[in-house]
Amino acid sequence: MEILKKNSFILGMVLSTIAPIILFFGLTALVDFLSEKYTQGIPLIQEHNIILVSIFLNMIIFTTYIHKPPYDKTGRGVMIMTFIFTGIYFIWRFRQFMD
Repeated sequence: MEILKKNSFILGMVLSTIAPIILFFGLTALVDFLSEKYTQGIPLIQEHNIILVSIFLNMIIFTTYIHKPPYDKTGRGVMIMTFIFTGIYFIWRFRQFMD
């Protein structure tokens, strides 16, 4: 885990891209499993809410890195990717409402 202790803008961007993707697929699989088991396939949580939770994970990562003095570049990388993902999410949701 030595790689997570580097102060790198690129590390922050990569970390904040991979972590939400892994969480999204994990939560999607869990919700699908629980939906099949308890509600005969009716989704317990909508997909857009799972996406928001996945993006929110970046805020936890951001808080962890920004409060450690030598890791400000990594925190900035996480912050930029969080803003990008949030912007993409809002554009996607806005287009869903317009259709």
